[in-house]
Amino acid sequence: MKTHRINEVKSYLLPFEELPRPLFWFNDAFDGGTWSDVHTHEHWGELAFMRSGYMVVCTELGNYLATSNRAVWIPPGLTHEWYLPEPSVDTALYIMPQAVASNPFFQRYHAIEISPLVREVIFALSSQPHEYGEDGPVSRLVAVLLDQLPLLPEVGFPLPMPRDRRLVALCTALLDEPDSPETIREWCSRLGMSERTLARLFQRQTGESFGRWRQRIRLHHARGQLEAGESVTAVALNCGYASVSAFIAAFKKLFGRTPGQVAK
Repeated sequence: MKTHRINEVKSYLLPFEELPRPLFWFNDAFDGGTWSDVHTHEHWGELAFMRSGYMVVCTELGNYLATSNRAVWIPPGLTHEWYLPEPSVDTALYIMPQAVASNPFFQRYHAIEISPLVREVIFALSSQPHEYGEDGPVSRLVAVLLDQLPLLPEVGFPLPMPRDRRLVALCTALLDEPDSPETIREWCSRLGMSERTLARLFQRQTGESFGRWRQRIRLHHARGQLEAGESVTAVALNCGYASVSAFIAAFKKLFGRTPGQVAK
């Protein structure tokens, strides 16, 4: 797959510091293997949402995966870059900080689950021109979106992400279903690569082994199950651990607390 970089120019197509409305959007289609330049949006925050394909947003705070089901919020002033492992279409929404300054949701870098309502509002806005009035149907849709975004659940946590489109597909599936019982051998068969190739590529592109990466997302998922009231034994088995003691040891190593302490 050919890889190429582009200048990140979307934020400069309009004089953002002079714009009177709280939200604007851009629609772009890119080839697979596209990287942006490293850049910063000083005056506006960005919600990275994908109509199709994947975007990996990279910052010094960690990497998040944006899809059609989860979006990434990038606060103003955070230096970042992004890459697209496969042909993708995105809708980037830029939000004026003054419009949301009182809401802590917009102060930090994180990923969110996109609800059907928010997805449809984004689709509706993306077909409208940037110039819209202070009153009218477009402004009302913008108000709905700004009301709904802080209500969406946060998903995932910053992770190293690979660049190879096959590995990104694997990571996406596991982020959507952390307790999937499929083995590495089964995944390799599906992706058309050997276990040795998968292990080598994953280590080279993320800096950690696939097994450790998968363990981390499983343990984070397990924490949510424990906080929801499930038993330690049931959660350990769901995570694929042969013994509860091994699960407790791995959980405490990652979080500094035992599963029983989290469940209380």
